[in-house]
Formats: sequence, C-alpha cells, structure tokens
Amino acid sequence: MELRAKSITVQIIEDHEIFQHGLVRALELAGNMEVVGRAVTGLAGMQGVRHYRPDIVLMDVNLPDINGVQLTRQLKQEHIPSRIILLTAHHDPNQTLYAMRSGAHGYCSKDIGPIELINVIEAVSRGSYVIDHQILSAEQFDTWLNSQVQQASRGARETSTGHYVPLSPRELEILTCLTMGMSNKEIATHLNISQQTVKNHMTSIMTKLNVNDRTQAALTALRNGWVSR
Repeated sequence: MELRAKSITVQIIEDHEIFQHGLVRALELAGNMEVVGRAVTGLAGMQGVRHYRPDIVLMDVNLPDINGVQLTRQLKQEHIPSRIILLTAHHDPNQTLYAMRSGAHGYCSKDIGPIELINVIEAVSRGSYVIDHQILSAEQFDTWLNSQVQQASRGARETSTGHYVPLSPRELEILTCLTMGMSNKEIATHLNISQQTVKNHMTSIMTKLNVNDRTQAALTALRNGWVSR
C-alpha cells in the first residue's frame, strides 16, 4: 500500500482579496499543499497561526493593522515553529535585510509565478531560506545576513558626512526594539514606559535622523551599526 506524503499546511495573510484568491488557486496546483486558514489583517492572521500552527505562513509585508515584519517578530517571540514567507510589491535591498533579520525564512516579490511560488514554499518547508530567486541553506543564509549587515555598516561609514547624531541612550534603546520589529505597544511594555512616551521618542528620532517613517529609522540604525544583530 502506497503511503501518501503529508501535505504542507499554509496560512495566508493578505489584505487584497483578489490576490489572496490567486494565491489559493496557485497552491491548489501543487497537490501537496493545504490552505488551512486565510486572513486579511495581521491580527486575524496571528489568531489563525496560533490556532492552526501551519507549516508555512505566506504573508504580505504591508497589512492594514500590523505590518508583516512586526508580525514575524511576534511569531518568533511566541516560539511558534511556522516558517514565514513575506511577499512584497517593492524591490528594496534594505527592506529585504530588515525583513530577514526579523526572522522571516523567505522574501519574494508579488510578481512571482505560481510554479516558482510552489517551489519556494517547498524549499522553505524543507528548512531552506529563499531571498527573491535565491535558495540558501541555513549556513549560507547566516553568511549572507552577516555580509549584508557588514556591507550596510561599511557603506554608511564611507558616505558619512562625519556629523554626530545626538541620540539619547533611551532613543537608542527604542531604535534597537524597532529593528527587532516591535510595535509601539510592545516597545512600551518592554521598556516599561507609556505608548505616548514611545511616540514622543519616535518623533524625536525621526527628526534627528531626517527620515519620514519607522522603517527608514530602523534601516538607518542598521546601516550605521548602532544596533547589533
């Protein structure tokens, strides 16, 4: 009697329902994958992941409530073993580094075709890492990550104007939490301060660094070596 291979269970978190349906149809082509849950928000997706404990979480980076990088970090903090693949509409090497450093196992463009998506999910389910079209072993991924962090820091030193950025110790603590994908609420709890205090510090940080959002602030911290891996 032939034994049937176990299906790869997948939770999809994607706020564009037409694209979400396309993902479901693509996975149906594989024959060895089962979509156990779908959600259009990060919080609903988190509940699904906690309930179903899928092998793979296939998730958009940009969600209406909590972004995919923050959700990835939260799943890691809860020691949920699901492996996470983030999908993005933007091609930014710095954002790729930020996402993979937060604990994702795959980072792919939304332009990915059905067959390639299936291959990515199968590779990640076997323990590999996938960055765009590149499949890496765990050892190769560690090498890639270290190289990217060093390159970002080196590039910042080479292009630096030499001006000192006067960040306070508390602001550096908040930046460290930010690069780990924490939300304002999580940072407040971690540092035992109010959410409003976190917001005030974030405003100060973005002003001092001359950036427009949290992601740019986090990437600036990584590039300048202000936080360690």
